[in-house]
Amino acid sequence: MASNQNEFIRLDCPRCGATLQDEGDKLTCQYCGAKLILKRSAASQRPQPGNRQNSSTVVNGLTLNSFAYYDPQSGLEAFSILVPQGWQVSGGVTWVPTRPAAPVQISLQITNPDNLDVFEAFPILYFTWANNFMMQMSMPAGSLYFGYEVRKPQAACEVMRQVILPRYRRVPDLAVVDEGPATELQQFVTREQANQAQGGQYSTDSVRMRLHYTLNDQLVAEEMSGVAEYTRILAPGMFGNMENIYWSMGHLTSFRSSRERLESYADLYRTIATSIKLNPAWTAVVQQVIQGLTNNTLRSIDQIGALSRQISRTFNEISDMNMKGWQERSAAYDRMSENFSQAIRGVDPYYDPNTGQNVELPSGYTQAWSTPLGEYILSDDPNFNPNIGSNQTWTPLTSPKE
Repeated sequence: MASNQNEFIRLDCPRCGATLQDEGDKLTCQYCGAKLILKRSAASQRPQPGNRQNSSTVVNGLTLNSFAYYDPQSGLEAFSILVPQGWQVSGGVTWVPTRPAAPVQISLQITNPDNLDVFEAFPILYFTWANNFMMQMSMPAGSLYFGYEVRKPQAACEVMRQVILPRYRRVPDLAVVDEGPATELQQFVTREQANQAQGGQYSTDSVRMRLHYTLNDQLVAEEMSGVAEYTRILAPGMFGNMENIYWSMGHLTSFRSSRERLESYADLYRTIATSIKLNPAWTAVVQQVIQGLTNNTLRSIDQIGALSRQISRTFNEISDMNMKGWQERSAAYDRMSENFSQAIRGVDPYYDPNTGQNVELPSGYTQAWSTPLGEYILSDDPNFNPNIGSNQTWTPLTSPKE
């Protein structure tokens, strides 16, 4: 999906972290006085026919801060997510004791109070179906079976049209202007969840839809995407084998903006969507609640809250091995998220020997140096050496340290 990177790129002062203002090839931090000098080689400074010369730095981006949501039932942090500075967060965790196998749902809205921009995460929808006629008679479509909605499996695009849009987007002039699979999201979900379907046949399907409609007399565009997951299990019955199908529509998110701005905000919304992290201590509490609900020892929100708080006070449910595994996976996700964020913001990471810290400087250069005074110089000219003819000592920057 194309995007206008200028909307997201932000360059911070490598010494004090303040936002730098675009001043061409020389930038000076107005707070600490650090200088940043950008030098292109003569070859790269000559515009190429048919191409527009790239700018060294791009500003006017958005600062994203980590937002932690605390589950009021357990008192534990349930998840964290990156939120643009100044945007408002609503929603959170809801407990559903009538659905023992999946007793929590998360819904979230991150809204820009100044305009139409909204990121939204929807709760997972859980369904069940059986190909046995007697079961269908006793559990007709639309009824609930242990909190799961009885519904025949459908392709992800049909679920979006027949279930998601009627429930969440009741807009008179709603129009689907583009539709296709959410390939990358589906591949990620398949990799992460395929091993969960023990003893069953697991499959996935995905959908991405672009919507147009009018909101508050303004023309808006919205993109929704999600993944349907299906687990088919064969079980013996009185009249032969019966196939039970447990399926869901999840990883469902959307982002909305004005029609002229939606495309340019795609990478920002993608960063938000991929930044959510569940707290393993909280997920362990959820597992304990699931066990209590399936054993019929818990029947109400009050009981769930009491058990959750008890577990959170004496939390020791995650073994060292499991915690280490979670930390390793979390570190890997952190690295992927950081790399993606750096690409969006147009920066590359370096290690500065003068400060002993990692810094971020504009991307597109092959060499970087610093002085003990906090000045930086970057160049893509392999023959350039700032120490020649200078009365300062310039130290080469190296790859960032973990």
